[in-house]
Amino acid sequence: MNKAEKVSTAEDSIMSSPIEEKSVLGFSRRLSKYRFGFTLTLLIMAFILVVMWRDIVVSKYPGEQGVYWSRFFGGTSDLVLGDGTHLKFPWDKIYIYSTRLYKIGDKITLLTKDGMQIVVEWSVRFRIDPAHLPELHRNLGPDFAEKVVVPEVISSLRQVLGNYSADEIYAKDEEDLLEEIDDRVRTRVEMFHPIIFETVMLLSLDLPPEMQKGIVEKLLFEQRLLSYGFRLQAEEEEKKRKIIEAEGIKAFEETSKIPMLKWRGIDATLELAKSPNAKIIIMGTGQNNMPLLLNADSPNSDAQAGNRVNPANAVSLTKGK
Repeated sequence: MNKAEKVSTAEDSIMSSPIEEKSVLGFSRRLSKYRFGFTLTLLIMAFILVVMWRDIVVSKYPGEQGVYWSRFFGGTSDLVLGDGTHLKFPWDKIYIYSTRLYKIGDKITLLTKDGMQIVVEWSVRFRIDPAHLPELHRNLGPDFAEKVVVPEVISSLRQVLGNYSADEIYAKDEEDLLEEIDDRVRTRVEMFHPIIFETVMLLSLDLPPEMQKGIVEKLLFEQRLLSYGFRLQAEEEEKKRKIIEAEGIKAFEETSKIPMLKWRGIDATLELAKSPNAKIIIMGTGQNNMPLLLNADSPNSDAQAGNRVNPANAVSLTKGK
């Protein structure tokens, strides 16, 4: 008997065993009996998974964190869920918060100390503290900005700007005004809530047109008065300078015995004599006579010189071009 015949004989003996045959038939019958129910169960589970996918799987993107709320097991959890995909029960919720910078703003009408209406356009930038996100969710919820940030900013603007008159606000330094508003907002919000303010900005501040015109005219008049004061001060300094100059001239004339006018004339004549143009300088013999400068190119120079100075008492200096 060869090998193939031995294998065939062994298989026949196994299949022909009454116990084994009965077992195989029983498994086949049970599989046929529960096949429909098993398939139906898988289909129902797949359908439920597809329909309730959004209620079971929650995805959070970069810059987002979540707070888990359980309906039957303790409510809001202290665990902060980072970005990524998270699973939950369909009856539970995951609240998603942005950890990036928030920016909100609005335009409001306020009253100043003197009862004038001003229109202020403001903007504020802030962010939440991720480490205290569950606390923020318990106390304020997702609409925390409308509940806390906006009312506190408006209240701070009313209190700060209400302490000044319209012309004081117009003339006040913007940096000091924003610093005062920012300090008040931080004190009233950051002390009680996990919200971190970056900055508060005033985008525009509009006064009534007539009031604004009056303030501008008042400021211009004040600046004009200040300029008059500076001019008077400059004139006083100029007066002192002229007195000192006169005293110096007097001392010079007493020392040199030369009148200042004659000294100036001689000095000017020497400077003009250095010019390359042709000219005639006539010097008088008297002590008080001033030098006379004539243009040699002018046809009337000689006649004018003859009428005014005796040529016998004159010294001529000619320089050619």
